[in-house]
Amino acid sequence: MLANNRSSLGVKNGSGIRAMFELGITYRKQGKKPIDLSIGNPDIKPPAVYYETLQRLVSEQADLPTNPHKYMPNPGYTDTREVIARDAGSEMGIPLTAADIVMTVGAANAIDVVLMTIIEPGAQDEVIIISPYFVEYNNYIENNRGVPVVVPATNAFDLDLAAIEKALTPQTRALILNSPNNPTGKIYRKETLTALADILRNHNQTTGQTIIVLEDAPYDKIIFGNQQFASMLGCYPHTIYLTSFSKSLGLAGERIGFLAMHPEIGSSVDERQVFQAALATNLRTRVVNAPALQQKAIEILGLKQTVPVEAYGERVEQLAATLQELGFPLVKPEGAFYLFPQLPERFKSEEAFRTLAHAGDDPLLYTPGIYFGGKAYARHIRFSACASPEDIARACKKLQTIMHS
Repeated sequence: MLANNRSSLGVKNGSGIRAMFELGITYRKQGKKPIDLSIGNPDIKPPAVYYETLQRLVSEQADLPTNPHKYMPNPGYTDTREVIARDAGSEMGIPLTAADIVMTVGAANAIDVVLMTIIEPGAQDEVIIISPYFVEYNNYIENNRGVPVVVPATNAFDLDLAAIEKALTPQTRALILNSPNNPTGKIYRKETLTALADILRNHNQTTGQTIIVLEDAPYDKIIFGNQQFASMLGCYPHTIYLTSFSKSLGLAGERIGFLAMHPEIGSSVDERQVFQAALATNLRTRVVNAPALQQKAIEILGLKQTVPVEAYGERVEQLAATLQELGFPLVKPEGAFYLFPQLPERFKSEEAFRTLAHAGDDPLLYTPGIYFGGKAYARHIRFSACASPEDIARACKKLQTIMHS
């Protein structure tokens, strides 16, 4: 076998979403017109100012007498990190500096490099994840020799604080929070995060070990209605906020993001400095640095620009209304652009529903819920509403056909 057992298992665990995406390609080759709501691949283009910024940058760099494409510091351009520290610090009420920011190749790279830095190989360090969860979390943890510990959310997909507290052990090294959540769209409230912070502080004091919170927040700008994003960064000093511009600016393929560590993370200034240096070193062994041109674009744009979020909200609302009307139990999303309904009782299994969904020349593609937390979600499915309005309308019509068949 070319790939080792751990890598092979990672492929098996993480292939569910992509399998549906690739099935859509197969259907198109067969002459069908699939309705692909399987993957969170943003269809709304970045705002015009993004393209204007790129054009200006390329023109200016071409006219420079010196080479602008030279090596940079591993954490990213200092000027870019200063802009992000200013904007992120203002949004979260935390006095951040460039030293607290590391530019990354998307949020995935940020999670990976943090886990690489904090997990001690061979020590059986545990990382808590809340189910349902983004399927790749297991791979990130296990690739860095950690042990995933899955704690189910409540029936309303909120944090189950009692269950989290029970799961904490002397081996707990980190906890990954994802809000707004993929796949549920749940946003964790400030009071919930404050209570969680108290639990973690008490545990730290009892065990003498510091639990790091990784706040995975690539959807924190995709918020609907009067909902508000609350960051753990403002509740708990041992927090690292991780994000990307994949969703907020529609730049998934550009792979640009950053992490922001709380300025008081760790137990001392010396410990923070060692941690920051280790992050930079580990980043170099993974990807070296984030894309240079994209960093310069973000330096000009800052964190205020987004795609038209209301457009995603309208698509989620339309799909949610149809699902509820047809009898799908659904906790309505508050953010992100996913819906995680449960199948009505008339379907014996997800496979039975899939047979009807994939029938005909307009197969409806989604991701089975089992990929987001195992058998507990075997009767859930995830729809991604970042498809065109036409495809959302087609999906609603297909669902009505399925339910009336």
